[in-house]
Amino acid sequence: MWFESLLNSDTGLALAATIFGSVWALFKASEWGRILRRERYREALQALEAAVDKTYHEYVEALKASREDGQLTADEKRRARLAAREKAIVIARERGVELLDTIGRHHVDTWIAKIVKRLKRPARQKTTRTQSRRLNN
Repeated sequence: MWFESLLNSDTGLALAATIFGSVWALFKASEWGRILRRERYREALQALEAAVDKTYHEYVEALKASREDGQLTADEKRRARLAAREKAIVIARERGVELLDTIGRHHVDTWIAKIVKRLKRPARQKTTRTQSRRLNN
């Protein structure tokens, strides 16, 4: 009876909210919270990579093939980035991640640019530092 009256009072609700908030703060600061945030970030980046790849194969490849110089106009590049962004949001939601909240609204375009730049680089043979020193000497 005393417990029921405590839960129905303002003091009881404040106490319950304080306890819940403390437990939540401890979880967020714990190693589990860091692992969960890192995993969500990794999933968001994988969604971005998949969206950029899909946009390239569905949209950019066809445009490049239709031109002699194989170049896109600035407007076509902008549309490709927007399409990649929208696809990434959908892919991330399917994986249970809110892309814009996880990466940040202003950082999504930066990450898309980084992924495109990385994909444009020619494939290089990976060498270790020791191997590259040997090659330079």
